[in-house]
Amino acid sequence: MAPPTSPTTTPRLAFTGAGLTVFAAAYVWLVATGHTSITGSADPGASGMSLWAAILPPLAALALARLVPPRVEPPRPLTGLPASRLRGEAWILVALALVMACLAPFASRAGLLYPVVKVVVLLAGPLLAFRLLRGDGLAARAIPAPVTWLAPLPAVVVWFLLSQVGPLAVPLTQELPDPVVLVIGSLITLLTASVLEEVFYRGWLQTRLEALYGRWPAILGSSLLFALMHTSHVRPDAPLLGLASIVAFQGVFGLMLGYLWSRYRNIWVIILIHVITNLVFVPLLLGR
Repeated sequence: MAPPTSPTTTPRLAFTGAGLTVFAAAYVWLVATGHTSITGSADPGASGMSLWAAILPPLAALALARLVPPRVEPPRPLTGLPASRLRGEAWILVALALVMACLAPFASRAGLLYPVVKVVVLLAGPLLAFRLLRGDGLAARAIPAPVTWLAPLPAVVVWFLLSQVGPLAVPLTQELPDPVVLVIGSLITLLTASVLEEVFYRGWLQTRLEALYGRWPAILGSSLLFALMHTSHVRPDAPLLGLASIVAFQGVFGLMLGYLWSRYRNIWVIILIHVITNLVFVPLLLGR
């Protein structure tokens, strides 16, 4: 069977236009309805952030990443995979991402059940699919070893300064549990969110969509699916506000991570950013 061909221009532009429209519509709706402050966390007592705080740090990181190319062009995984198998894997991953979005509001209310559901859907599901479709266990083939470490650093530093240190940084206002529970919860979050989510949404899903449809349709599509994973933040009495908020914050955050992955193919850099975002120890150490 022939390897996957390059995506044609018309579908690529259509997918890109549709994705950008969703992001623009979310921000327009929030501004038009007077919701210029959104909540990025589902934790009780979490403080809100301005729309500027949601969009400026990721956009600044995107701009710097665009200006700093890798010295060595990173490998493009999956180039030798047959198109039919690649398409099958991609759409199974899309289906699993939608399943995760549907289960998240219910699983998140059950405490420790939520990370278990994530492991089943985002890890066990893909591994089983890869095994059945390929007949081998090479599920991680889409995540090559990093070939560049210095090139992503300017984008990471400017994102960190804007989002965690400067006036746009969101203060830590929610009540924290006792230290033992906090450490255990942080470790679970690190493994099931910072690591697992990046492996699934960027390393596996985006890479396959990119091989099929091109860079920006893949980045936009995986970012929106990543945002939908946070449907536990959507209140039943305000669904439009919840959906627009997760697109405006988690979706734009996913855009930044997706572009960094496509640009540099360094999974550890985007995992580091995700760790900084999720762990409460960062704002504690910074005095927020």
